[in-house]
Amino acid sequence: MVEVKRSEYIIVSRAVCRELFKAGCFGKGSIYFDNLAKGVKDREFSKLNITKDKIEIVLEALVKQSICGKKKKEHGWKYYLNMNKIDKIKGIIKESGSGSIIPVLLML
Repeated sequence: MVEVKRSEYIIVSRAVCRELFKAGCFGKGSIYFDNLAKGVKDREFSKLNITKDKIEIVLEALVKQSICGKKKKEHGWKYYLNMNKIDKIKGIIKESGSGSIIPVLLML
């Protein structure tokens, strides 16, 4: 099992939410996991050792928190943002530094 550090979790969740937000994935629009992981990994994690497994673990945690949703399709899982949590999503995207809301969300 791959272990995700707290700092990696914050970076990955911010990048994933940003990527889904830019693509307009709110329920009807969604992205396959492979395309999401490929697009995020190329831009955000060039110097970090973040693998596809770690991205999947973070996505599953975001689904458990109901920030993201997932649905089974013909070629695999597709992920999208939950419109009911749009305020938290915008907070995750805009935050920076040590004042992160994500560890607080993990405690809930």
